[in-house]
Amino acid sequence: MGKRISYSVLPFIVIMMYAFAAGASDYKPWIPLLPQQIGGLKKKGKHEGMNMEMDSERWSSLTQTYGSEECEKEITLTIVCGSNAPQIMQFNSVPKIKIETEDQVITDFTFEGKRGFLTLDKNEKNSFLMFLVEERLLITIEMQECCDKDRMISLLKEIPLQKFKCQVK
Repeated sequence: MGKRISYSVLPFIVIMMYAFAAGASDYKPWIPLLPQQIGGLKKKGKHEGMNMEMDSERWSSLTQTYGSEECEKEITLTIVCGSNAPQIMQFNSVPKIKIETEDQVITDFTFEGKRGFLTLDKNEKNSFLMFLVEERLLITIEMQECCDKDRMISLLKEIPLQKFKCQVK
């Protein structure tokens, strides 16, 4: 397989350094909501879910990879709930921004009236998208072999965003 985007590793390192979010939901009800395919790629392997709790603080995440054996293209979808979950803290720290260099595009965007953030790596042909569905609920999409802003944002249409909810366990 091709080189994996390292953006998904950072949040798990940060877990050890930050407090967890209050009132996160359980990831298990999200499992049947995962699309069978996204971007023309079918689910690949089993999902990875996690509920984290420390004292009265907690958060949840669910990750599913999509791909095929025939090509190196791969999509990783992650749903996160919890105000202080590392991914949400990362998203909230990013200002509204638009930067384009020969190697990279970093930009914010709006989808269905809500804010998102997108990084396109032109050299590696990899993309990373963060989209805040609601105050404590974030969707991230990582895609290999894609460096197209409109294509990345269109993937959000394939996810039942309104069905994912942060509900306290």
